[in-house]
Amino acid sequence: MKTFEFKSHEFSISLDGILFWLDKKIAIISDLHLEKGSSFASGGQLVPPYDSLETLNKLLESLEKNQVKELILLGDTFHDDQAIERMSNDVIALLKSIIDKYKVIFIRGNHDNKLRMDDMIFYEQYKLDGIHFIHEASKKNFYQITGHFHPVASLKVNSKKIISKCLIHSDNLMILPSYGHYTGGLNITKSPLKEFININSIIYLLSKKSVYKLPFKKMKNLL
Repeated sequence: MKTFEFKSHEFSISLDGILFWLDKKIAIISDLHLEKGSSFASGGQLVPPYDSLETLNKLLESLEKNQVKELILLGDTFHDDQAIERMSNDVIALLKSIIDKYKVIFIRGNHDNKLRMDDMIFYEQYKLDGIHFIHEASKKNFYQITGHFHPVASLKVNSKKIISKCLIHSDNLMILPSYGHYTGGLNITKSPLKEFININSIIYLLSKKSVYKLPFKKMKNLL
């Protein structure tokens, strides 16, 4: 984990892309894209169908380990509005157990903006202590924690190309990496993501073993 300050509060980012608001014991996650595997399968692209179960099991393990009380999901929790209809009984049971155990805030994303399910309350945005939680970053001048773009950084290290999920911290904005399987990513040097990065931005690279804090202005090896 790597700890840093945002609006006078301490946050930390984990290797797997969970943002923890430490003093409030809140976990913040974006873009689980549950049932993306079954969506691929319905279109004839066969991939292992266990992505939702693996994602939720990994999530629950992290929540229990870090003694979280509340969970904020920043949108695209589900890959599409029919995702729940394709879920296995095991996945539905696991999802409901998380909802029962924690206070869960569901933010609507562009993939799941019409989805409905009992026991779920969806928000267009959620505000706590002056911080706005929304799916897609806004250029308006307020503190916001967002997702949507699935940011990744592509770097050249010792003649090798490395692609890493990352968190972007720019002044009063955070853009979280995607958490789910099969989610891919948008390079931080590409539009429209690069428009939210400036000379003061900090990039937190998520590797398999560590989180690296890198000032964007010093990242000379980006591809």
